[in-house]
Amino acid sequence: MSGTIVKWISDFTRRCLSTHERDAVSVAKVTQHHNAQIQRTTHPAIPTPLLREWAKATLVGGSWEVAVVSAIGFSLPRFLIYRAVCECLEAMDRIMDAANCFHGMINELTKETQGKEAKWILEFKSRCREKLHDIADTTASSLHYDEAISQYTAALSLDPAIPQALFIKRSKAYLARGSWEDALNDANKVITLDSLSPWGYERRHAALHKAGDYENAIHAFEAMLSKISQSSDPEIRKSHHQYANPEETRTAIRRSIQDAIRDSPRVLISTISGRLLDKAEQAMSFELLPVFNKLISSMTTHVDHARIEHEVTEYYRYAMFSHKWEENEPLFEKVIRIVVYDLEESLTHDKLQMFCKIVRDEGLHWAWSDTCCINKVDHFVLQEALVAMFKWYQGSVLTLVLLRGVRSPSRRGDLVRSIWNTRAWTFQEYHASKVVRFYNEDWTLYMNLDVPNHKESPEIISEMEEATGIAARALMAVRPGLDDIREKLYLASTRQTTFVEDAAYSLLGMFSMSLPVVYGEGDQALGRLLAQLLTSSGDTSILAWTGKLGSFNSCLPTSITVFNKLPTSHIPLAITGTEITAITSGLRVSSLTLTSVTRLYDRLNDLPVPLFAGKRMKLPCIVFKLGPLSIFRSESPERVFRAQTDVLGIVEITTEEDLSRLNSLYLVHPWIDFLLDHQPVGSVVETLPEENTVNQSTSSISESQSLPGPSNTTATSLQTRSTRFFPRFGLSFSGWTATRSRDTASLRPPSFLSPADKQTRALRFIARLGQPFGALLLTPNLGNVAAYRRVATESLITVQVKESTPAVLNKLADDVRVLDVL
Repeated sequence: MSGTIVKWISDFTRRCLSTHERDAVSVAKVTQHHNAQIQRTTHPAIPTPLLREWAKATLVGGSWEVAVVSAIGFSLPRFLIYRAVCECLEAMDRIMDAANCFHGMINELTKETQGKEAKWILEFKSRCREKLHDIADTTASSLHYDEAISQYTAALSLDPAIPQALFIKRSKAYLARGSWEDALNDANKVITLDSLSPWGYERRHAALHKAGDYENAIHAFEAMLSKISQSSDPEIRKSHHQYANPEETRTAIRRSIQDAIRDSPRVLISTISGRLLDKAEQAMSFELLPVFNKLISSMTTHVDHARIEHEVTEYYRYAMFSHKWEENEPLFEKVIRIVVYDLEESLTHDKLQMFCKIVRDEGLHWAWSDTCCINKVDHFVLQEALVAMFKWYQGSVLTLVLLRGVRSPSRRGDLVRSIWNTRAWTFQEYHASKVVRFYNEDWTLYMNLDVPNHKESPEIISEMEEATGIAARALMAVRPGLDDIREKLYLASTRQTTFVEDAAYSLLGMFSMSLPVVYGEGDQALGRLLAQLLTSSGDTSILAWTGKLGSFNSCLPTSITVFNKLPTSHIPLAITGTEITAITSGLRVSSLTLTSVTRLYDRLNDLPVPLFAGKRMKLPCIVFKLGPLSIFRSESPERVFRAQTDVLGIVEITTEEDLSRLNSLYLVHPWIDFLLDHQPVGSVVETLPEENTVNQSTSSISESQSLPGPSNTTATSLQTRSTRFFPRFGLSFSGWTATRSRDTASLRPPSFLSPADKQTRALRFIARLGQPFGALLLTPNLGNVAAYRRVATESLITVQVKESTPAVLNKLADDVRVLDVL
């Protein structure tokens, strides 16, 4: 009977599976028939294969719990039922259910039964654990982290002998899901299980980094590197080179910090804390930020220099303040002891505080104001600041300009009429800054111009252009250095200063120059600046002025205001080709004239550039000795003198000075670069190697006896123009390229030039020589016959070489000199 029942149950089960009767009703029918038949038998022994088929049929329609419960009527040992269900689940690749069913079995079995079935238990756990491990890896790679975590957890529940790998992988899955605390717990479990393994520390670093605990993350990473280097496994030790040492990143960051703050102001205001910080404190402030350790912690395989530079540069961006100084400004010695935002209420304190707040709201951490960021008591610091200020403004990302006296609503023209636009220091502050924003005195935007950069605003550009009379393009092109010296002096000539010396000191950055700062020296400061400019650039337009002479040298003015006029009154404008043709159309050059022109040109070309040695200027020039003076007109306060010269004819001089008391007078033509059609060094460029220097000319010059005194100067002590200049445009005088030394620019042309070309070049030189020019009037210095001084500096003395005969040209060549001028 029992055999018949067993056969029927087996057939019915297979029928359920084959006919897809796999729902709960089918299972219930099978169970009902089974229970009805089982009552007629005496504890039938259901074969294991049949039990598995039963379990499979049951599991198709339900959970493992249902399968276990439905088999209770078999009156079989619970272990066999659980085992059959577990094996069916495993065969159906329902590994998670198999693991859960296994745990249900273990919970119900006695220790005695577990002992008897230990072999099967161990084998099943091992198989199931390995399958769960593989399934979890696949799931994690598909980014289904929650499911993977459950699978790793199930594998860990099956008592792996070495669970570290599963904890490491589950930690990664937790972290990918954003559960850094769970990830950290698993990392710590790995470390507890094997303190010598580096990989637990690796996971701890990753979890702590995700949590934002960068300092402890770095410690964990350093511990990992230490474990790798100490590992007994050579393969693990080899992996050390795959990682970046945190100290390398730390060093790279500190180097980047030094690069970022190298050219920034010595002292800056922290817009966050409101305190003044020096360079060391500025550098340390970055290390106190979370981003410092974040960068170190994040660079595990290599040092990302580009990212470091970006973060550091972004942090150290700073803004500058441009304003008119007022009474009771907060100075360094006061602000260094207090937070800016805690200063007592006053007009100047409110100004500084508002500046810092606006800068802070712009997202900038640093601000600079000349009132409190320069320790003016320290002479070295003051000297550094005055020289470097242009670069500081140039390096800022924003300059805020407060227009004191300009009220809201502001209108066009208020800017150029403001007191800010009259000050000397604000001249360089505006031109140095890349981004400028103007504010009315109540800190509203000038003319409501809500644009990032007022310097590029058409309204501002037009207003500044009208105020200066200089084209906008030229204004925008002002750059520091020795280019366009006279143009910069012109722009600065109308600016006012509180101290006389600031007329010079405020231009140091504009010319990229350094001078000792000596407040109290008066107009000596401007003299020293102009002397150094002339020596460094060779630009004699600095000498083209009329007005009151200064105390430094008689050829230099007492005030920068004399440069309010362009030098064209002294130095002729460059002559165009059309003008040269018109001037020379009726001229012819004979061989004799060509020889004389060549001689004069070479004498001029071999002259040294002008320079200062202390207060003494070496001035290369053509000298014209004046004959006896006669008073043509005497009207208080001015007199008009006349004198005869061999080359210039009758010269007329209007001056307040009594020239009749002077023994000797000389007019000089110092505009040698115009005659040679050259540009000053500062606007061009190169110095040739010493071996190319042409040492000649001044020996023959010094042999001339037409003048008393000066020049024993030799070419070995002064560089000649041939080694200091190149033509600015195209070809040199001789047609050779500008890469040749100056001596190749001689009028003596290469042999391949035709006679017509030689004549054309000579005519061009003669045309320039015959242009009217502003001469300087010199007289021997009292008590020093070897030196001269300029007189009648308030007079513009315009003269002209009337003829270009061989005799005149030879006379001029003989009178080419280098004079010492005091």
